[in-house]
Amino acid sequence: MPHPGQPITQRVQIGKSPDDCWLWLGSTTELGHGKITFGGRDMLAHRWIWSQLFGPIPEGAVVYPTCGVVGCVNPHHLDCDHYATSCRRRGATKLLPADVAEIRAARATAVATTARTIAMRYGVSANTVRDIWAGRSWARARPRKVSANG
Repeated sequence: MPHPGQPITQRVQIGKSPDDCWLWLGSTTELGHGKITFGGRDMLAHRWIWSQLFGPIPEGAVVYPTCGVVGCVNPHHLDCDHYATSCRRRGATKLLPADVAEIRAARATAVATTARTIAMRYGVSANTVRDIWAGRSWARARPRKVSANG
């Protein structure tokens, strides 16, 4: 377990130029994000690096690699902002309204199909699927009711 000020060169493959990605070599999540245990708790490697270099991450903010490489922890490639802003900047919205409609419809068969299985099909996290099911995200993508008058 690392401590503040400890070199991370054994856990990171640092590129030859400052513009290169720094790839996390330690353990990773299912989605490929680096993870680390620090201060007795698990956290994502890019969040750990951000907090070590720039201080606490504001409540509700996410840290993300601007280069689009999930396992990158190069501080020059990291940004900290709200999730919606990070998605817009990265062009990372993966779901279309039709996909969301299918995910909602799949909830009826969720006993046989788990959120994780559905998430893998669409390239999103299981939490995203659960958020769609609960109405916490993609609320505007609900199908419109068409009246008889058009």
